[in-house]
Amino acid sequence: MKWDRLRLFNIVAQTRNITEASYILQMSQSALSRQMKALEHELGVKLFLRNSDGISLTKAGMRLSSSVQVLASDISKTHNQILEDMDLPSGRLNVTATNAFGALWVAPRMSKFKTIYPDISVALSLRDSEPRVTNFNSDVEVRMTPSVSQDDVQIKLADCRYKIFASKDYIKLNGLPKTTADLDNHKIISYGEDAQPPIDRHRLNWLLTIGKENKRPRKPILEVSSIYGIAKATEVGMGIASLPDWMEFEMIELTEILSQLEGPKMSISLCFNYELRNDSRIKAFKDFMIKEAEAIS
Repeated sequence: MKWDRLRLFNIVAQTRNITEASYILQMSQSALSRQMKALEHELGVKLFLRNSDGISLTKAGMRLSSSVQVLASDISKTHNQILEDMDLPSGRLNVTATNAFGALWVAPRMSKFKTIYPDISVALSLRDSEPRVTNFNSDVEVRMTPSVSQDDVQIKLADCRYKIFASKDYIKLNGLPKTTADLDNHKIISYGEDAQPPIDRHRLNWLLTIGKENKRPRKPILEVSSIYGIAKATEVGMGIASLPDWMEFEMIELTEILSQLEGPKMSISLCFNYELRNDSRIKAFKDFMIKEAEAIS
């Protein structure tokens, strides 16, 4: 059996979803399905049961999944031990982060990181929601929600709070709201129904309901499925929105308003497998991120 094919199987077995697995692996669904059928043909047994809700594992599939996860862990551990023996941190470092924080905060700082650690090659993968798969192609995650794996080390980088922002052009054209009641007369940009924010969407849409207890919520002028899209729409003056406070430092056109109101709070954390705790690449990235995040706290 080829390891590459088993590696693909490992992701499919964990996600139980070809679509999600193909997204993680950055390959087409048809190509991934062909690889899984080829693996079943090679072994001479069915590994998956396909249904309308996705796929489930057969008894043989579950047995293979357990063995492959152990094998993947052993290979990763050996690779990390080899890297630990090197004097200077070097090699490829796979980092995952959410789209907005990854694009606006992490990516711009990678030039500075590369200057300090020229032999580390960073591969930054961005996605809308937090990854649900363990031991996939990521060494370290920048997370907005706690990891559920007991094998993970999680280090808090900073706390952030959702605040209310508008652009200077919007304020000039529409005036500055001073109370929650004033929000009734302003344009609000909210999170859409298909959004996958790090915390509950209804909590993040607090501008629609604050001061409206037992009353009909405010109607947004625009619903957007991603926080990055909301930020850009706010930046060009389309309306006001609730955004994490770290964005104020990354998007100079945003101005905080109604500062007396406090929105939901969450923590930004760095997460990696316990087996990587002594990896020189992880140590370098961890130390760098902790120092850079001091400006957020």
